[in-house]
Amino acid sequence: MTPTIHRPWQVYALTALWAIKWAEEFLRGVVGTGFYVWARVERGLLEGYGLHLAIQSVLFSAVLAAASFYVMIALWLGKRAARGWGIALALLGEISVLMYLISRPPEFGGDVPLIRTVVIASIVNLSLIAFLMFDTKLATFLGSPRLIGWWAPRPSARERALRDTEEET
Repeated sequence: MTPTIHRPWQVYALTALWAIKWAEEFLRGVVGTGFYVWARVERGLLEGYGLHLAIQSVLFSAVLAAASFYVMIALWLGKRAARGWGIALALLGEISVLMYLISRPPEFGGDVPLIRTVVIASIVNLSLIAFLMFDTKLATFLGSPRLIGWWAPRPSARERALRDTEEET
């Protein structure tokens, strides 16, 4: 009989979400923006500081895509670092999405599609953060319950003493 890893359902769901975030960031941010920038440069419409900012945007998308891929793999493998990196990356993604409300890019076509995009992305990012911070099954699987702070019940001294005596025998 082959030993199996008993992953909680949260790992499957979060791995799928991070895979979608990776694919979206890579295809839209790196490939799509890369082709857009290249076409604008070829026509002579993008140069100087605008080109510099466009290249920075492509590089930022590449970093976010690589980090999303890392979190996806780390979650699947049960690595402890998946929680911290996942929370940091989801916060960074949330900040970059909220920046749309300030910059108001014209490719959204108006306020309604822009706000819809920001609301949906915010729900996804904040849900990822909530799962990674507060879910005890996920924390136990990843072996990192220290991230859970004052809001989570801690075992009492009696429960710890019972567990320690059970381990000794």
